[in-house]
Amino acid sequence: MDRLKTFAKYAIWIILFWIFSDILIYVGLNTTYKDMQNIGTIPTGIQVSQIQSTKVNGRIKLSIENEELSGKYIKIDLYSDMGNVLGTQYIEIGNISKDETKNIETYFKISDIKAYEISIVDEMGETTEGFMDTAMSAMTIFLFVVKLLFV
Repeated sequence: MDRLKTFAKYAIWIILFWIFSDILIYVGLNTTYKDMQNIGTIPTGIQVSQIQSTKVNGRIKLSIENEELSGKYIKIDLYSDMGNVLGTQYIEIGNISKDETKNIETYFKISDIKAYEISIVDEMGETTEGFMDTAMSAMTIFLFVVKLLFV
């Protein structure tokens, strides 16, 4: 019976440590993100939820509420401190019906981004390397590690 109690104590300590470390990692990562400066004006119908960057990467979350933007593209330019364009991404808006809101989430891995500019264009251009459509979730990372271990 003493072994079972000892095992249960160790299991509880491991679970508590796991939860505590997850909280510290979450807080540590999210405090490194800083809001970026906007250059120009944001087009009507686009709501900026979050545009933040760290020293090496960033995230962009937008909402589109204007049906007149259907079939067009969002152009996002990312700038350095000196005003140089370090990255450009084109995102297809698609069809938006009346009273519909479309949420767009994208991530980038480009260093030293300080400012951004958002515009609407009719044709898609070439997207700079370094943009990702989805962030790697914890489950994706776990499955990738398991695949590496067993394959």
